[in-house]
Amino acid sequence: MMRVVLIGIILVVMALMLRSLVKRLTEEIKRVGARGAGKGTTPEGVDRCVEVLGLKPGASRKEINEAYRDLVNVWHPDRFANNVRLQKKAEERLKEINAAYERIRSFYRWK
Repeated sequence: MMRVVLIGIILVVMALMLRSLVKRLTEEIKRVGARGAGKGTTPEGVDRCVEVLGLKPGASRKEINEAYRDLVNVWHPDRFANNVRLQKKAEERLKEINAAYERIRSFYRWK
């Protein structure tokens, strides 16, 4: 009798673990699938993002990373601390640069 109860408990625990795993996998599939629906996640969108960084489509990962770092150094708002108008423009430009770089990274799944 004790054996039957123990086996029943084990089966219930395994079923709950399997249910949790299926739920997490389903959420992950939805999350990864949603990437393809966003702006900038198609090859054409990624090409546009690469152009925002001042490069031609087909640029290497190294070129993209270097261009991103260069643009961040050029457009960082702290460089324009004495001019509020230019600082606002730099903030907007940096937002665009960061968004383009993040879209490229998510498309190619870079870390």
